[in-house]
Amino acid sequence: MKVDNKMKRILIFELNWLGDILFSFPLIREVRKGFPSARIEVAVVSRYAGLFVGNGDVDEVRVLSDARGARGVWEKVKFMGEMFKGRYDACFFLKPSVSKGVMAFLAGVPARIGFSGKRMFLTREVKASLLENVHRARRLLALAEGIGAATGDDRYEYVVPAEDLEKVDAVVSRMGGGGRKVVALNPGGNWLAKRWPVENFASLAKEILNKFKDVEIVVTGAEKDKVLAGEIVSAVHGERCYVVAGETDLGQLAALYKRCVLMVSGDSGPIHLASAVGVTTIGIFGPTDPGVTGPRGTGKSVIVREDVVCEIPCYEEVCRKGYVCMRGVTVGKVFGVVCEELGDSPPTS
Repeated sequence: MKVDNKMKRILIFELNWLGDILFSFPLIREVRKGFPSARIEVAVVSRYAGLFVGNGDVDEVRVLSDARGARGVWEKVKFMGEMFKGRYDACFFLKPSVSKGVMAFLAGVPARIGFSGKRMFLTREVKASLLENVHRARRLLALAEGIGAATGDDRYEYVVPAEDLEKVDAVVSRMGGGGRKVVALNPGGNWLAKRWPVENFASLAKEILNKFKDVEIVVTGAEKDKVLAGEIVSAVHGERCYVVAGETDLGQLAALYKRCVLMVSGDSGPIHLASAVGVTTIGIFGPTDPGVTGPRGTGKSVIVREDVVCEIPCYEEVCRKGYVCMRGVTVGKVFGVVCEELGDSPPTS
């Protein structure tokens, strides 16, 4: 498709989850390459606005309300008015949304690009059914063709600001860490079925600390993951394992991963953040397909999973088979990969 060089102002409606937003970075990068002089803005919920602080391809971050009810309706009307004043030339919808499509239509945005699936008043529709088994980052890149931009590399990168590195060093020091190689364990996740058992993380931590005397472990996560993190540290009974869950914002968490030599997690937002800053990640995958939602950042990605007689991906909230896809991944199997990545021979069975 021929590039429309008249594009001066572009708005991208972002997704609502950490990993998904990082998957959109290649799309934003290609739109910037295609329109180097255009003003590119993203609309995103407040909890993830900080992800764009170091993104040189974004000119402005517009905080999008996720309120519901009467307040939500008012916020949408207010934002539509701002869109009308902004006189955007193009608008991207990274997931189908009737309300956002109507907002862009009524605001007079001439080019409206998104995926098929809902009646959104799109001017350029990308067939979602043709991209079901494609990695999410590559899937989002397909939208770039809607205004004639290229669809290049689907790797994503997060640039860590220097001030966040300084802040996280202070946090780690306060927790009693510092001065050793750092391995991060991330036991949490928004979906229970994607979590590796906390007792497995505790056993893995013990194995790592027993074998690698120059390594310390940080257990990361959000505020809601503090209990999980505490269980791991309590089980270790060591001086080289610390809870950092709930002690950092997103920028500082990215900085913490930047200080690590390795990060171990299930399929969760933090593993994509670690991958985005260039850290080697070990992803423990069960019900989700790493070919669709696996790490695609600048860091090396190693996937550990167990072959099961189940249809993957699986979105059953309650597993009748006892979450065998995750519980079947043994501590020994993951520890063997850790040893390989830390430059030591894995244990022999």
